[in-house]
Amino acid sequence: MPAADSSTLETEAADTIAAYFCRMADTLGLPRSTALIYHTLFLTDEALSYTEIVERSGLSKASASTGLKLLERAKAVEIVIVPASRATHYKAELSLRRLAAGLVQETLMPGFKAGGHYLEQLPDLEKSDAPILNERISRLRHWHQLAHDLVPLLSALGPTEKAES
Repeated sequence: MPAADSSTLETEAADTIAAYFCRMADTLGLPRSTALIYHTLFLTDEALSYTEIVERSGLSKASASTGLKLLERAKAVEIVIVPASRATHYKAELSLRRLAAGLVQETLMPGFKAGGHYLEQLPDLEKSDAPILNERISRLRHWHQLAHDLVPLLSALGPTEKAES
């Protein structure tokens, strides 16, 4: 069996990295398009325009637009000004701490806020004959408060300096 050439090995590596990012997106409940956009930007050192991202990632314009907006909100991409271009250009955030902090803010915090609204709507069962239900509601509220207090700490892991990786 002949040895694989450099181009084949690079393609295999890029495909494996894409699969990795898609799996991580699934884990976080993010659309596959965000993983493929991030993958496209991660593997290039140059800032890419929206059109270049669509072409290189193979995504539809709608998927790329939606994915880029989500990645921008999560601070997983950086907008770069290219002097001779009117188009917006993007680069991948390469600091794991800043990337994780942005993703926590974008994916977990909205869920905790929404969950808190459900807990606020629970009826007051203090005078009912449901001691187990009362105990479980109390436990659930305690868990929610602990998790709610922990998530901002996780998102605060991102340092402000660019040199951090």
